[in-house]
Amino acid sequence: MKKELDLLYKEIASCTRCHLAQERINPVRDQSDPGKARVILVGEAPGANEIKHGFPFAGEAGKKLSTYLSLAGLTREEVYITNVVRCRPTANGGKRNRTPAKEIPLCGGWLDRELAIFRSHTVIPLTVVTLGNISLKWLCGKSCIIGNCHGRLVQLDEMKILPMYHPAAAIYRKELDALIRSEFEELGKYIEAAGQ
Repeated sequence: MKKELDLLYKEIASCTRCHLAQERINPVRDQSDPGKARVILVGEAPGANEIKHGFPFAGEAGKKLSTYLSLAGLTREEVYITNVVRCRPTANGGKRNRTPAKEIPLCGGWLDRELAIFRSHTVIPLTVVTLGNISLKWLCGKSCIIGNCHGRLVQLDEMKILPMYHPAAAIYRKELDALIRSEFEELGKYIEAAGQ
């Protein structure tokens, strides 16, 4: 599986489907062993910290994510983290990220291929946690909204999709922290019951 993912990321590194490629240094990539991943987490796009360090969820949202994963009995080494969009979509002169509306349909196919590689190497249904609206809508359709779907398991082909709020949501909306914590606790119970 690692060789297939390496080849995929070589393609991603030379992608020119949108203008974000002009500013890309290297695509952000998870550093954990994909063969040991019990769950796949899918975010939106890399931010400044992710570009700087080269792996997903490297900043404040990453600290939140690590805390939430511990509630599920998981570590960063036991999950595989990826994004729908592979390059940083900047706004305000590069000071912040923006929602990558135009880039999603051009970039989402990379995620589809990445998940297909995982599906071809697993005998149990793949568990995918979507973090936020962007990844949820890409995988489950535009009618799915995180506020309505979070915490409910969705069957999609050979995958079990579990929509959750993005960890950054709890930074900006502190009232979501308890909800996200409880849903990660439920994720841990689900993984145990599924024998993953």
